[in-house]
Amino acid sequence: MATYKTPDVYVEEISLFPPSVAEVETAVPAFIGYTERAEELGPDDLRHVPTKITSLLEYETLFGGAPPVNVNKVVIDENNVLSSHNVSSNFYMYDSLRLFFKNGGGKCYIISIGSYSDTPSKSEFEKGLEELKRKDEPTIILFPDAVRLGDDLYDLQQQAIAQCAKLMDRFAVLDLLESKDTDATFRWKDGVEEFRNRIGINHLKYGAAYTPWLKSNLGLKIRYRDIKGKITRGGKVISLDVLTDDDEVKEIITKLDNAIADVDTIETDLNALKGAESTLKAGYTVLLDQFKGSPDTGNFKGLFDLIYEIADKVDKMAKDDPVKGDDLLTNIKDLITNSLKDSLSTLIAYDRGAESEWDGSFNLYSNSDYTIEADEWGDLFSSPPDADGSIYTGGTDAEKLKNAEPKISLIFDQVNAAFTQIVDSAGNYEGTYGDSLYNSHVVYKNLVTKLGNSLSELPPSGAIAGIYAMVDGSRGVWKAPANVSLSGVTGLTETIDSEEQKDLNVDTTAGKSINAIRAFTGKGILVWGARTLAGNDNEWRYIPVRRFFNMVEESVKKSTYWAVFEPNDANTWIKVKSMIENYLTQKWRDGALAGAKPDHAFYVKVGIGTTMTSQDILEGRMNVKIGMAVVRPAEFIILKFSHKLQEG
Repeated sequence: MATYKTPDVYVEEISLFPPSVAEVETAVPAFIGYTERAEELGPDDLRHVPTKITSLLEYETLFGGAPPVNVNKVVIDENNVLSSHNVSSNFYMYDSLRLFFKNGGGKCYIISIGSYSDTPSKSEFEKGLEELKRKDEPTIILFPDAVRLGDDLYDLQQQAIAQCAKLMDRFAVLDLLESKDTDATFRWKDGVEEFRNRIGINHLKYGAAYTPWLKSNLGLKIRYRDIKGKITRGGKVISLDVLTDDDEVKEIITKLDNAIADVDTIETDLNALKGAESTLKAGYTVLLDQFKGSPDTGNFKGLFDLIYEIADKVDKMAKDDPVKGDDLLTNIKDLITNSLKDSLSTLIAYDRGAESEWDGSFNLYSNSDYTIEADEWGDLFSSPPDADGSIYTGGTDAEKLKNAEPKISLIFDQVNAAFTQIVDSAGNYEGTYGDSLYNSHVVYKNLVTKLGNSLSELPPSGAIAGIYAMVDGSRGVWKAPANVSLSGVTGLTETIDSEEQKDLNVDTTAGKSINAIRAFTGKGILVWGARTLAGNDNEWRYIPVRRFFNMVEESVKKSTYWAVFEPNDANTWIKVKSMIENYLTQKWRDGALAGAKPDHAFYVKVGIGTTMTSQDILEGRMNVKIGMAVVRPAEFIILKFSHKLQEG
């Protein structure tokens, strides 16, 4: 109440309406897996960074395209027509994302944990999960690529549902193993049994599993390098150049072979530079942190060494010219002559032992010779001004080195950016020659087209996340994401009948229900299950119940922040209670809560003597109790028929 002293007319606005509950989104999945790139060579490193996208185009812009395809067999007949083939892929996230969007998905997060050249590692997935904890918006966790972890998959899945239980705002969609490369006898039923044995018994209400894997007609990206040396005719390997009489086409094949060799060389050099780190920038950051922790000449030398290694690779690519007139090497030479020249000259000037000409020989000062003279190193070791504005020129060697670090980091960024251009150029040349071959070689075009239409097999989690998003948007999170057809799916790796689904749906031993995806005549391929892994739990048996509670809990929690530090009295209690009741009444009207009237559907209690004691008030606690009767799916519809005697 304001204090009035001057006679006047005063206006006061009185707030009578309670605040509103702003509902959180329910179907924002986070995909954790491997991508073509994650800007690992550039200044904006997206590796292990949760990145929001809204379309496949946005994904491809940031993370690249489809993974390489394993073409294991290509057999052509005497007419050079494809007669049989075998195609597979080692990475599944890209196609899972495509199925997500095809089945109704929209906004999602991508956490890239490596590139297609990496071997899937549990530790990388764990890093991705750890970063995901810092993001509040995602509500679904999935990692299709994790099926390549083998036995480590189950430990990762346990960590995912444990995170869901801790944060209480997300849900895990899990995949099963169907086969093991090392054991050809490991089949679908073995995957079901192993999953139940290895997933544990903790936090099962926060996850759901689906089986079998899907066969998709999304289309595969087949490149020349994928089928090179794989084509056979009459039991003999056939190269593409013998399948054409056009000399220009043969020349394209030669250039394409050379471009592939360049790309492979660069990739090998890049991996050597990475060392134990995932990216060049990560490796430099480690050295930089070591230097900042102990700025001596030894650590500073490590910063130089990495830059020189990168520069040396660039130099050798420019000087070693195995293919006369190769456009890639010409591009590299121009790069060194122009944009990179000043950076390398400056870098050499910083090294007292470097030779006057850049010839790949760089001799940094040794640890035993660390006397540094400011006049020999120019302004490299200039110190910032003192408080009075004068330039401080004294100090220890360590202090001088520390002042030099920003300039060295700038040079690293320049050299690293140049190396990025080289990598991009190599890939672009391979793509250009590949397109030329496709447009000019009829046999190659037919092979690539037919191989590209091959069905791909992938885990179902991506498509299921899309179904969650579609059902949530059209019906609501309280509607079971089941009895819904899958788009972009033409078949299943396993045909499950009603008898087999009995044991999947109801696990009498531990209650670990697994949802089946089944094909029905005249209906297509449907999701035919809606249970969490806690299949014997009467409270948390169904996915929509768990996810509805997640939504309400998170929405009410965020909308109640305004009440923190408000007076803990009846005025605040009434506002909080009214806010929650208004929200739940709307959910009841939408059909999310069961009951003939709101009193039957939910209750909200708050107040002293009801949910709080005097001690609670003294200790600053305001307890609110909320109960909800969430609608449950009619999982079993029983129709009872009997004979009726004729009357009359």
